[in-house]
Amino acid sequence: ARHRAVGTLVEDRTAAAALTGALAGVQDVTRIAARLALGRASPRDLVALGRSLSQVHAVAAAIQNAPALATHADAVAQATEHLAPLAQQITDTCVESPPNHLREGGLIRDGIDASLDESRLLQRDAASWLAAYQKRLIDEHALPGVKVGYNKVFGYFIELTKAQARASPPPPSFTRKQTLTNAERYTTPELKDFEDKVTTAQARAVDRETALFAGLCAAAANLIAPIQRFADAAAELDALACFADKAVRRRWVEPQMVKPPVLLIHHGRHPVLDEVLNTNFVPNDIELGPLNLLYHGPDTGGAAAPGQAGGGGAPSLALITGPNMAGKSTFIRQTALIVLLAHAGSFVPADRATIGLTDRIFTRVGADDALHAGQSTFMIEMTETARILHHASARSLIILDEIGRGTSTLDGLSLAWAIAESLAGPINGSTDQASNGEPSQTRSLPPRTLFATHYHELTDLQDRLPGRVMNLHVEVREWGEDIVFLHRILPGRTSQSYGIHVARLAGVPDTVIRRARLVLDSLAVHHTLSDTPAPAPGEPRPSPRHARANPAGQLSLFTEYLGHPAVDQLREIKIDSLTPLEAFDALRRLKQLADSQPRPTH
Repeated sequence: ARHRAVGTLVEDRTAAAALTGALAGVQDVTRIAARLALGRASPRDLVALGRSLSQVHAVAAAIQNAPALATHADAVAQATEHLAPLAQQITDTCVESPPNHLREGGLIRDGIDASLDESRLLQRDAASWLAAYQKRLIDEHALPGVKVGYNKVFGYFIELTKAQARASPPPPSFTRKQTLTNAERYTTPELKDFEDKVTTAQARAVDRETALFAGLCAAAANLIAPIQRFADAAAELDALACFADKAVRRRWVEPQMVKPPVLLIHHGRHPVLDEVLNTNFVPNDIELGPLNLLYHGPDTGGAAAPGQAGGGGAPSLALITGPNMAGKSTFIRQTALIVLLAHAGSFVPADRATIGLTDRIFTRVGADDALHAGQSTFMIEMTETARILHHASARSLIILDEIGRGTSTLDGLSLAWAIAESLAGPINGSTDQASNGEPSQTRSLPPRTLFATHYHELTDLQDRLPGRVMNLHVEVREWGEDIVFLHRILPGRTSQSYGIHVARLAGVPDTVIRRARLVLDSLAVHHTLSDTPAPAPGEPRPSPRHARANPAGQLSLFTEYLGHPAVDQLREIKIDSLTPLEAFDALRRLKQLADSQPRPTH
């Protein structure tokens, strides 16, 4: 449904622009509604709510003619009846730029409340009133020297000189308040009443604004349910509009969502790097899972899969080898991101994508530790891997980046080998986890897995597990001592990791690089396992004494012994029957035989 909505907004850019413009005035209504429900809304929250709710008509108009957005249109239409009057009341009552709190007022517009207007008038026009009152006293009592003033100690007062004080009106019209050296100060009932009003005007204004604000908040709180419905609809529409805008600007396509656990992506791109690198990003393809179920299922009419002879299935596990910096991690992460975007309802950065429903995406990437809990980097790696092996189902997508590199080479290789074998077969318990209406042919499938590794020995699994494992590699080109990363993922295996080349690119000193090459030539740890096969699951472990040397002259990482005549003669000697002299003669012959044989170059 989301894909259809995004497709509508992609095709109708006028409606999309109208929707985006309407949503631009909608703020985080959900957060504001939560604060209203808790009685913690601020004046700015209330004004933001009124401004947001005033967009309900514009939002409804933008999507009214889009069948794919009918559900959202109904939700907005139902909320409009209740929210439009509230929005009008808030915008008519409150100023456009409200204060963050009401300690000094300033939220309610003038002309809304008579009592509030009177208090504000007293605060703003006190000087004008005092000047008019002073003029009236001069005219009424013939006191040209009278002055009306104010100080913080005695408040408002009428001041007369000593001479004029003799002609002042008697009490209660004028009541003496203070005697000075050259003047007398008085007050009158009218001035006293004005003083009381002025000194309490600000407090009364704040109290009145607080009461009006509380009334608006209460009115909004009574409409929390329709406010929340509008907030949810606006949030989804905002996400869909963003998806559509991204799809138009970056040429994203609508993925085809299917039930079989397959993954078919042609010219997939990383959604972030494609934005950053623009046309410099190299797209890649991936095909995983039982494509025969996709194209020859009961509801497909027997269509043949593109690129698949007769619609046959593709392996569910891909082993990806290649040098560092060539793009292995980018490839597996972009695949996971494409699957995630598709399930979120977005179009995806690819030319074409068919994505089977996925229950979870499991990842084992990067390096992390929990030293405070006594867990090393390798322990964290194994913990995450164990969680994957226990909980992955036939509908899961798994991306693994360099499993087993945190321990010794043999331990890591053995673990990576066993983990890859386990993921290439049906996951234990997958029948129970995915049995809700799942066909048995789907429940018995392994999860879709992308396994990036530098253990080139694992590439033999393609031959050992045909149809379940396939090899992919990142293409590079050598130019003298330099290498060029082409960032293309192609079928097949790679023969080396180019680690020393990468170290040279990183600026490692030439002396170290030359020494590393010498050590590499002497160690030559890269090898094949064709002559030292790993035991199949359930087979006994072979004895080291029967291991054979690699005919190519390279010792395997697994234990091997080279044959030698001296060793053969040593095995034939009966130690218990030898005299000391015979033992000495036998030792001399073995020494001569050993010296006469050439030493192995490896």
